[in-house]
Amino acid sequence: MELGITFGLLASFCTGLSLVFIKKSYEELSASIAFTFQAIFGLLVWIPFALFIGITFKFILFTLAIALLSAILSEAFYYYIFQKADVGITGAVFSTYPLFTILFAFLFLGERPPSVLFLFALVVVVGIIILSLPDKIKGVAYKNKAIFWGLIGAGAVGFADTISKGIIDRTSAATFLFALAIMQIPVAIVFLKRQNETVHQFLKIFSEVQKYKYAIIGAFLGVMAVLFLWLTFEVTYASIASPLTGMYPLFTLLLAYIWLKERLSLWDWIGSFIVIVGVLGVGTII
Repeated sequence: MELGITFGLLASFCTGLSLVFIKKSYEELSASIAFTFQAIFGLLVWIPFALFIGITFKFILFTLAIALLSAILSEAFYYYIFQKADVGITGAVFSTYPLFTILFAFLFLGERPPSVLFLFALVVVVGIIILSLPDKIKGVAYKNKAIFWGLIGAGAVGFADTISKGIIDRTSAATFLFALAIMQIPVAIVFLKRQNETVHQFLKIFSEVQKYKYAIIGAFLGVMAVLFLWLTFEVTYASIASPLTGMYPLFTLLLAYIWLKERLSLWDWIGSFIVIVGVLGVGTII
């Protein structure tokens, strides 16, 4: 139990810190650069870990296909949306992805959520409405942009998680992590090309480490966050793991305010807090 709490807090902290470092890297680099580092670290960390835990090659082609879709929607797109808006508000809204997972599971898998979940969903909606209120620090258009990208990203991850659940149930989480590490590589190459970046620049990493350091640190922390998340659900109850790992927006908000100097109004803090409470409530149910 205590080990599970430790892993859960580490997953949450690494996710929050990762987002801030990644956002910092966008001052000089594109989102595809940071994601490519994640793909590299995924090969170095996830594959050995998955092989140590044990994987199965049953349904491997189908697993790779689903992993490819997940690499696009819940990994690469995740990096892209935080290049479009401030990480503080966007991160808080993005944390609503479990609600989208529940919605898609209801639509496509026939799962029926408990009634109390709708109460927490209402709490999340109220929080987002408060976030969208105009203030003197950020204009309405600016805030709506952050909320828009947060919701789009949450929907993409929710859909990816829903379609991934079926193949994970048929194989294992370690097998899917193994497949995801592999399929992130071609996605990273296409992402680089789409943003007019070259693969050859990664040969200069050691000579230009100052330029790439934030992207490297952010990507590594993101990869470790996924690993800690997996370990959390392995060693403790889901009712404990979900709220712990869902606390990352708190870390993101604080770090974005302190380090990135993102300014939030009182209503932004209140709205973000309400959204997080609603998401944590959902996490205690699923």
